[in-house]
Amino acid sequence: MNKNVLLVDDDKICNFITETTLNRLGIAKEVHSALNGQEALDLLNSYFLGDVSIPDIIFLDLNMPIMDGFQFIDAFKKLDFPKKEKILIVILTSSINPKDLEKAKSLGIDHYMTKPVNEEKVLALLKN
Repeated sequence: MNKNVLLVDDDKICNFITETTLNRLGIAKEVHSALNGQEALDLLNSYFLGDVSIPDIIFLDLNMPIMDGFQFIDAFKKLDFPKKEKILIVILTSSINPKDLEKAKSLGIDHYMTKPVNEEKVLALLKN
């Protein structure tokens, strides 16, 4: 499928598992990782320098230091670059708090996945 993917999670092991799963499924063309929302924004801004490709999918944790997932979504909405609306943001979190799901939906995020990622979850996501 050759998707450019951005993993935004302060848990390096989770990033490793997600990247490994995507590679095993043959989905990932390019994978970048950020340990918090601010690092992710910096990576997205480096698109303008030609350093990275715009991601097709962002897997976003909610609870991170410096800038959490919800703060990232707010900042992401303010960015201006081509085809931004085509980027699929998937909340990937250990939180099962219904309020987090409600807040994500209120911000326009329809895809919510609990950790850990596995092949079935990713395939189900991509069918949508």
